[in-house]
Amino acid sequence: MKPLVLGAGAVGTVSALKFMKEAMLEKLVIADAVSARASLLADRLKDARVSAIHLDAGNVADVTAAIRSSGITVVLNAALPATNMDVMRACLEAGCDYIDLASAGTDVDGIPKMDDQFSLDAEFRKAGRLALLGMGADPGTTNVYAAYAAKHLLDVVTELRVRDGDNSRCQGHDGFLAAFSPWVMIDECLCKAVAFRNGRYYLEEPLTGKEPFDFPELGVLNCYYVDHEESRTLPRFFPAARTIDFKLCMDDATLETLRVMKRLGLSRTDRVTVGDVSVAPRDLVVSLLPEPKDLAGRMRGKTCVGTLAKGLKNGLPKAYYIYNVADHEAAFAELGVQATAYQTGIPPVIAARLIAQKVWQGSGVMSPEQFDPDPFLECLRREGMPWHIRDDSARSGLPWVTTRPSREIVAA
Repeated sequence: MKPLVLGAGAVGTVSALKFMKEAMLEKLVIADAVSARASLLADRLKDARVSAIHLDAGNVADVTAAIRSSGITVVLNAALPATNMDVMRACLEAGCDYIDLASAGTDVDGIPKMDDQFSLDAEFRKAGRLALLGMGADPGTTNVYAAYAAKHLLDVVTELRVRDGDNSRCQGHDGFLAAFSPWVMIDECLCKAVAFRNGRYYLEEPLTGKEPFDFPELGVLNCYYVDHEESRTLPRFFPAARTIDFKLCMDDATLETLRVMKRLGLSRTDRVTVGDVSVAPRDLVVSLLPEPKDLAGRMRGKTCVGTLAKGLKNGLPKAYYIYNVADHEAAFAELGVQATAYQTGIPPVIAARLIAQKVWQGSGVMSPEQFDPDPFLECLRREGMPWHIRDDSARSGLPWVTTRPSREIVAA
């Protein structure tokens, strides 16, 4: 296995550290648009198989050349979703597999979306290559949990509700922060959120749908609609499901900061002129926030990512919340990282291993729920991310939760 990790931030660091423990690893190339970040991570690993290069993930020709010159077998794109299509085209040109962690949101901003990525399916099939989309924590493990529920827990899946909780505190920082890419967090929180109900896709207004959810080990936290990949891909593969959505927990300060950001236009990605300087407001905001990798060692608390699957088993209604809880201090003690990066950076490495071993096989553009969940979840447990099943059948009650109609509808 010869992976190229694009992006040496918080998640790329976790993935690189875990790749180093792979028995099949022959070579690891770490690339970043900031040369120093890639070099620092390579120096930390102190292994002759590791090299660092400067690379702009949005430059198809340069990424193609890097793949070819190093004999790369799989690219993990841990850079911004805006680069996904460029990196996918480079993988097609150079002849290797592709994995990413997230896709762009619903805003009409000129950035390629998940549908654009799936449009390359025929080309990847023709090349005999696999492009695996959204293989982090959520999306990623949450999709696999849905596949597990369908295989082992339910005869018919009628609802899939992804819920992400976090009770973290950051020492020395009282304001807004993001434990994963701030650019991505702003993007997915402030664009309209895709939700699926009764065979149709709906667009929910940003930061609506307040729902108290009881997270294992964290307690009850308020969750809100956020645009996420699971709401787009899961309906493709669970035809009996009538409700699929995603909600993220947010405290009042985070909620209000995002709303003010939206009102003031600070989430915009188009450039504005300030004096003699041209800058995108979102880029300015992101530059003022701590980088996720720099939060390691300062975070306290836990994060919980899981999928609530509802349906029928032997004709009876059942509900199960399948989840993983990660502790910031434990993640720092093991790898020197924070828990959100830990949860996101490990799954793509497991996927790369399963693909290299031909345990997960396929060609084209695919989503995690299309594969057998069992080998992945066995590896996940061994890699320090034990997952659990909570029987929510009694607490869910009947009938299942319904949601008010949305004003805007997009084509199913």
